[in-house]
Parts: sequence; structure tokens; C-alpha cells
Amino acid sequence: MDSPVQAFRAAMLAALGPTVTLPDVIEPGRFQRFATSDRRGDDAGWCKCFDDLRGGVFGCYRQSISEQWSAADRTTMTREQRITQARQVMAAMAEREAEQRRQWADNARRIASLQGECQSLTPGDPVTLYLKRRGLGGVWPLPVALRLHRALPYWHNGVKLGTFPAMVAPLVSPDGQVVALHRTYITADGRKADVPTVRKLAYAAGPLAGACIPLHKSARGVVGIAEGTETAVAAWCASGVPTVAAYCEGNLAAWQWPAGVQRLVIFADHDKAGCEAGGRLRARAHFARLRCEVLTPSEPGTDWLDVWAPRGAVLIEGAAS
Repeated sequence: MDSPVQAFRAAMLAALGPTVTLPDVIEPGRFQRFATSDRRGDDAGWCKCFDDLRGGVFGCYRQSISEQWSAADRTTMTREQRITQARQVMAAMAEREAEQRRQWADNARRIASLQGECQSLTPGDPVTLYLKRRGLGGVWPLPVALRLHRALPYWHNGVKLGTFPAMVAPLVSPDGQVVALHRTYITADGRKADVPTVRKLAYAAGPLAGACIPLHKSARGVVGIAEGTETAVAAWCASGVPTVAAYCEGNLAAWQWPAGVQRLVIFADHDKAGCEAGGRLRARAHFARLRCEVLTPSEPGTDWLDVWAPRGAVLIEGAAS
């Protein structure tokens, strides 16, 4: 028969997946961190097995997972045992929240440091060349949220593969806080870098749900949103609607539009995930009594950058104002 600690480990593996790296030793009574991905320095996982070995809690900050585990069937526990375990859970969750706030504060400092290393875009730099290759040549000025880091380290499975130019953009929460940085690794001549994952999100410093990359501010009560950064720039070019980027379909569905918005334009990708995310956001907008429309390219499997890029058009300054 498995020991309580072995059963606790099995419960964590079942909930978090077999690829997590659990602590070598689970120490009862101690709040512990561990990796739930192959990211360098990842410690998003957390757990605490209670001193009495009758229960515990665990989860993943990044995935917003929080689970309880009990060594015994709660229906067979006495009232006193249930009360004791409930108090243990409450104390452990308070410890979890304090640890999360500490991690967010540390990451906020890392974000500020990295932002300080970035530069404004200038014509001919790696980011503008990259956007030109993506079909956005001639678009100037580009949104100020897009910045250049000339030599950003790239880590994979704990190994530094080198340094690369990168397009860096902030992910900003509804209350105006920078909660993460979106990085696109490129080459000096504007191509995608030869790395395992070209686009990465770095250093969560708060909840990501509802946040976006604020490429533009709403104008006259109108704002648009698209999934990717380049897609959002293309949607702005094609429509004149000031558009922000959600960075992924999940965040598009959960995005919180700014106060004062009266009309929302959703520039959805024409794929299953994009259409479903756009539909969920539209439903929320309609519930809030906003005018809302979902615009999708006619060709399946495309996004608004695919539609815009072949035109090679130049944004007329002021068209989106």
C-alpha cells in the first residue's frame, strides 16, 4: 500500500501531468515549489503536505490550478477531523497567496529591468525589418508599445542558446499594470530566430486574464482586438480601428475592454480556436450591452495579417485617429 506521501505525489501527477518535476522529497508541513514546465527557473508548481499526513494542497500558479488532497474519504472522517483539515487548508492557501504576491513582486522588478534595456523603434532596425518581412512594410509610426531589445538571452531547458534581437511588448492588466512581457526572437536582418519557440511570454507579475498588449487607445468609444501582435497591427492598418493584441485566443476571450468603450470590433482568426474565442468575447460584450461585431477573414486558416500583407499598403498617418 502506498504511503500518504506517495499517494500525495500520485494525486499531484494526476492533476498536473506527468511532465512536472516534483520535489525529490516531500517534506510534511513545508510549503514547497517545483517546475511544471521546461522553462528555465520555472517554479510555478507549489504544494504542502500537512504534518499529520491526512491531507494537503497543491497547484500551479501559471495555470491557476489549486487542488486539495485528502488521505481518507471525507465521508468517513469525524467532524473534528474535517474541521482540522479545513483549518489546515485555509492556512496553507494563505501561505500560497503570500508566496504568489512575493513572486509577482520579484517578477515586476525583473520586468522593469528588462524594459529599461529596450529601445524605441527606428526605421531599419531588426524589429522594423521583421515587421516589413511580415507584410507591414511602410507602416510608420509603429505603436510605441513595440520595443527593441538588441541582445536578449534565449534559454531552453536550462541551457542558454545565445542572444538575439527581440521585439518586446508589455502585457498590461485592466488596471494599467504591466503583468508580463511578450518577446519575439528575431535576427538582425528581421527574420524569425532559429530557436525552439520564437514567441515567449516572460515573468508573470499578476493575473494575465483580461490583459492585452496596448498597441492603441480606444478612440471615440471604439476599440478593436486581435489575437497576435502583427495581426492586430494589420487590422488597424486595414480598418483604421485602434486595435490591441490579446497574445493568445484564451486571453482574447477573457479580455476586459477599457471603461468608456461603446463599440468593440473583434478581428478573429479564421480557425476553430479563434472563432470560439471571438464568440465568447462577443457574448460577454453583448451581455454588457456593448455594440460588438466579429470580423473573420473569408479564407479558412487565415488571419487579418494574411489578408493585409499582400496589399503592401502604407498606413496614412492619422487614419486610425
